[in-house]
Amino acid sequence: MRYDVYKLNPLEIIVSVLIWVSVSAFLAFFFYRSVIAAIIIFLFVPIFIKYVKKYLKERRNRKLEAEFKEMIRILSINLQSGNSAENAFVNTLFEMKKLYGEKAMMTKECEVIVRGLENNVVIEDLILSLGERSANEEIADFAGIFAIAKRSGGNLKEIISDTVEVIESKIEMKREFMILISSKQFEHRIMCIIPFAIVSYIGISSPGYFDGLYGNPFGIGIMSVCLAVYLGAFIWGEKIADIKF
Repeated sequence: MRYDVYKLNPLEIIVSVLIWVSVSAFLAFFFYRSVIAAIIIFLFVPIFIKYVKKYLKERRNRKLEAEFKEMIRILSINLQSGNSAENAFVNTLFEMKKLYGEKAMMTKECEVIVRGLENNVVIEDLILSLGERSANEEIADFAGIFAIAKRSGGNLKEIISDTVEVIESKIEMKREFMILISSKQFEHRIMCIIPFAIVSYIGISSPGYFDGLYGNPFGIGIMSVCLAVYLGAFIWGEKIADIKF
């Protein structure tokens, strides 16, 4: 399995389309009070699905990284116990099944490695394959170090132990930073809801106050500018918080 791509399953596609139908209806009612506007906005559903795909891929990769962190910790313990690299992965697979279940991503990756070992595939090639498919810097670094240590005949136990310690530290720092970023993203999204709340309150408390902005070219133009500014601010805010590691 490659982790640098994400394919939506039928259920995810249906849910995404239904969400965008709701968003289209809301925006069309709020800004235009028009069914035609809802249809026009709905035509942008491919962009929304692309956004959903990106979000789900990043969420999956964060989960993969968390499982990987636990996997290398267990692997290091098995190596410290005197197991060979091959036997260490067999024991790690057993522990991962107990900890995360058989359907977890890293459990399946451990199964691929163990199955490859049973078919006499070199363990370094199996680990490097995981690093290449993971699209994750920490996993790729570990794979490279593991392969070099195994091929060079160095002290694999100590090298992997030190590497695991460094990688765990990096992943933990990244997790803490992501918590800070997530709080700012939450604040940004709350701020994006406030304009709708304010306008809705005015519309409810003063019926007819905004009637002049609907059903005429001038009002459509004004509301289109407002919608463009709002969407621009929302996208800008999302991009600011979209920090890559």
